[in-house]
Amino acid sequence: MKVRHYFILSLYALLLAGCTNEDINNTLDEERLPLKLEATLNGGSRVTRAENNRFETNDKLLTFVRHVTCPEGTDIKTETDYTKYTKVMGGLVTFTKGEDAMLDTGTESIKKTSDLSTEHILYWDDFSKSSADGAKDIRTTNHGLQSYYGYCYNGGEPSKKLDSETELTGVLGWETNDDQTAEGAMKANDLLWSQSQKAVVYSHAKNDHGTLIVPYTHAMSKFTIIVEAKEGFVAGNLENTIVTLKEISKVGKFTAPAGTVTASGTTDVKMYTDASTKNELTRTYEAVTVPLTQLTVGSTLATITDAGGNNYEIKVTDKMLDSDCWGGGLTSGKTKSGVNYQLTVTLNKQKVSVLATLADWTNVYANGKGEIQFTADVVDCGVTGDKFNDDDAFSLWRTTEANNFGDKATTCTYNKGVFKNNPEIYWPDANSNFYFRALAIKNGNTLVAKDDYAVKQGNDLLWGTSGDAAIAPRTGDVPLTFMHAMSNVVVKLETSNDDKSKVEIDKATIRITDLITDGTIAISSGDISLGTTVGEVAVDGETIMVPQTISTNAKLIITLADKKTTYSLNLSTIGNITNWVRGNQYTYTIHLEKEAMKFRAVIEPWVGTTGSGYATLDWED
Repeated sequence: MKVRHYFILSLYALLLAGCTNEDINNTLDEERLPLKLEATLNGGSRVTRAENNRFETNDKLLTFVRHVTCPEGTDIKTETDYTKYTKVMGGLVTFTKGEDAMLDTGTESIKKTSDLSTEHILYWDDFSKSSADGAKDIRTTNHGLQSYYGYCYNGGEPSKKLDSETELTGVLGWETNDDQTAEGAMKANDLLWSQSQKAVVYSHAKNDHGTLIVPYTHAMSKFTIIVEAKEGFVAGNLENTIVTLKEISKVGKFTAPAGTVTASGTTDVKMYTDASTKNELTRTYEAVTVPLTQLTVGSTLATITDAGGNNYEIKVTDKMLDSDCWGGGLTSGKTKSGVNYQLTVTLNKQKVSVLATLADWTNVYANGKGEIQFTADVVDCGVTGDKFNDDDAFSLWRTTEANNFGDKATTCTYNKGVFKNNPEIYWPDANSNFYFRALAIKNGNTLVAKDDYAVKQGNDLLWGTSGDAAIAPRTGDVPLTFMHAMSNVVVKLETSNDDKSKVEIDKATIRITDLITDGTIAISSGDISLGTTVGEVAVDGETIMVPQTISTNAKLIITLADKKTTYSLNLSTIGNITNWVRGNQYTYTIHLEKEAMKFRAVIEPWVGTTGSGYATLDWED
């Protein structure tokens, strides 16, 4: 992100007296008060010049200075509603920047210069009418001078200039230049403006002359695209690269006093880049545009042409338009004056990732994805999910043949909202479609990558799939859906409220015999082939089980705290549940009484199936 800069230009200038009345006050010049005016590049807005971050030699600044008064009952010294001002007289003033460098003030990186000039001396009294015109003396109480508006444009030409009619309203027409690739073209396309300011009253005190402050800010929007060529690129690959903004606002009508703009039409804009960086692998492309460009999800924001022989297309994503991203610099999805929309685009020969930020003027951040148009349309293989935590990881396999996955391709680790692959994997070409599968073990609230196909009792194994169809090369994320590969068994005990038949079930232990406790998962389908290890499993709360057909020899055995009283029942007869299927949670509720044992069984879904049943079982001591 670029550092924010503030720039202030201090002007103690004698300005062109274009509005002097011929019968003006006849006071000697040395007794009259020269107009002191300060022009800033600040005004509370974070701004810079579009090029080189300063006013430059021969830059011309326009300001419409007018003598105003307030109606009876108001005080011009405190009035903030500038619509209450009554214009007495005024005119457009031009001043020109000289050759001296702008100087740092040491405060907030503010720069200033007093190197400005006009053709003639301008005095406060130049904006007073003679007594014959109604004695509108600028020195009269409740009168003052106001900067009604200001513009700065250098090298460019307004599409609708200020004339005798529009000068009074401050309405100016300006168009986006569709080719800003030449040196100086972007600056010529830039437009600065200043809104209506508070009136300043006349003061002849030695150290309190009253200063007319004209703060200039950006009337235009700006786009900055930083292209970083990484994997597979060599020096010179960006030498002929052209970045073009698509369907940007073309014609603007700017009303500086109110700081409003309307726009019509669209155009494509070729962006400027410094020719001296043509052999670099990082180049910055910039363009200044009329505001109110509509940014819509899925629309093409820009194209990158001939980056090492490849062409790229950058799409607007919903993430770019989030309120905490570019949305913070948009109004109803449209660009605004004074905002620089910055993207850092990292290009790899077969991968593209986009980081979107706003910088320089108003900073908001954003991430975006790019879509590639070149033949090898590829991207880093990642997944996203709202329920992942930092450091969650899974192993990822891929294959062009549905049943032949071979070795693991990479390990994906989640961190700060995205998955990173180690090692990176790529689409080899535009024609190879892949199936993707993943494995992880859920350990508490953490996912741990699993590198082999072995299944063990107690491990909550998650199996991820991209679906039954092969995924075509893409720039977006590969969609992975994770599901439980194991079964989940819960046994709940309850007893009678009748003291005669009530059983003490506290601290009772539960175990199930004759279960298969190992196996192997088929990475292609997620199906588990049973192993040969048969054993007894203690059940305590939710217990992860290998999916299997329940053996007729499997027993559910409950031993009370006295270690003597034992209830035993055939597991396969409970609720007619004869199979444990992956992804299902099976809840057995066993009702114990001194003379009998009753139960019901419910399948509580990881995936949504249910079942229940009732039976009476013998008990033995």
